[in-house]
Amino acid sequence: MVEGRTTVLIANDNHEERQRLMDKFDGMSEFTVVGEARHGLEAVELVRTLRPDLLILDDVLPHLDGLGVLAELGPEGRPHVLLLLSCASDLLVQHYYEKGASYCLLRPVQPDLVAERALLVCGHPAASQTSSAGRTVPSPRTIAELLRRSGVPAHLQGYRFLKDAVQYVLSTNKTTCGMTKELYPHIARLHGTQPNRVERSIRHAIEVAWGRADINDLQRLFGSTVHHVRGKPTNAEFVAMLADHLRGAVGS
Repeated sequence: MVEGRTTVLIANDNHEERQRLMDKFDGMSEFTVVGEARHGLEAVELVRTLRPDLLILDDVLPHLDGLGVLAELGPEGRPHVLLLLSCASDLLVQHYYEKGASYCLLRPVQPDLVAERALLVCGHPAASQTSSAGRTVPSPRTIAELLRRSGVPAHLQGYRFLKDAVQYVLSTNKTTCGMTKELYPHIARLHGTQPNRVERSIRHAIEVAWGRADINDLQRLFGSTVHHVRGKPTNAEFVAMLADHLRGAVGS
């Protein structure tokens, strides 16, 4: 920490992307950028020298990639690591978490979303896991685990949008949320895309999940909200099912 601020090291070999991230974090009162690395070996050296609180790490770097950086740093003295992925699969993302990543984001991703997740990872009040009404909000990893159990593949763009949708509904403590007027535009702003693309991606993710999941497993997970006759839920119904399940888990 530097005067109450979280210190950040940005490791990215793309000059423009690195500069956008530096500009974003330099403009925030919660963070201070203490260094930048252009390749993996430099990232390891600067982490050991500067001892930042947070490392924003590109998965593809010259000399040493993201996994190599995590392995070199080891568990002792490693900062929080927010990893930017060029591609992802369930196994790869799980492997990164096992090696010490605090949070993974799949490109393309806007600096605003990186900053929001950095606040969350570092435990700043602006990203508190407690809602304004005092209700505890499940962690992103808990939401991700529920999506996995629901059959939503982690590599789909709709998976990321669903995670943010559930997080938003829970953090605002809303039982209902206007999808078209409120939720889709909110997620679109986070990811630098269009609301209709958010809607289509979530719909596709639900269709994939329902196609690969066993209805009995879904009924055990969500109870009577899943019906044989009704088939796939709407986007709003699925987000509500996920949020209600997590509210029940937190309250139990």
